[in-house]
Amino acid sequence: MIRVLRKQTATARHYTWVAPNAVVIGDVDLYDKTSVWYGCVLRGDLNTIRVGSFSNVQDRTIIHAARSTPTGLTAATSIGQSVTIGQSCMLRSTTVENEVIIGDRCILMEGSLVEHHSVLAPGTVLPPGRLVPSGQLWAGNPARYVRDLTKDEKAEIATVANNMFRVASDHSSEFLPSNFAYVEAENIKTALAEHAA
Repeated sequence: MIRVLRKQTATARHYTWVAPNAVVIGDVDLYDKTSVWYGCVLRGDLNTIRVGSFSNVQDRTIIHAARSTPTGLTAATSIGQSVTIGQSCMLRSTTVENEVIIGDRCILMEGSLVEHHSVLAPGTVLPPGRLVPSGQLWAGNPARYVRDLTKDEKAEIATVANNMFRVASDHSSEFLPSNFAYVEAENIKTALAEHAA
């Protein structure tokens, strides 16, 4: 069951955008102002997946959760607030805290933990049970410490996530509220235009 969780306020407009060809199944919670982009799969059939407010899951990324892990660590997948997950990533039974950037093509395995204000460079592979401490940049296969992030770099992480939500708002206006009905609408509009001519 997919749940979109919203905090009610009188002034702000809150919604979550899921691309028409993304697959979101099972026990998945998407909080306010999250976006799930084209070709993504969020599979909460074996365990829970949580994606926090202002986070974005970009094109062709797969997020799932094992029923249990051999390490004894939690098997659920938890993504915090203002997290940017790049394109073609794979996250399995992992925890990503608030304000993190996961670069394109990263792999995060069971029991791994990325603490807040951290960045994984594109192509990073985080082995099972690995910890990325707060405020650090990691890269490589397997992931290794590169350097500490500057104060400005840490501040930019939330800005990147907020900018992605604005882009998602533009994309959401291109589609009707459900499924691929817009394709049929375009066909009808074309047929009417041809008939009128």
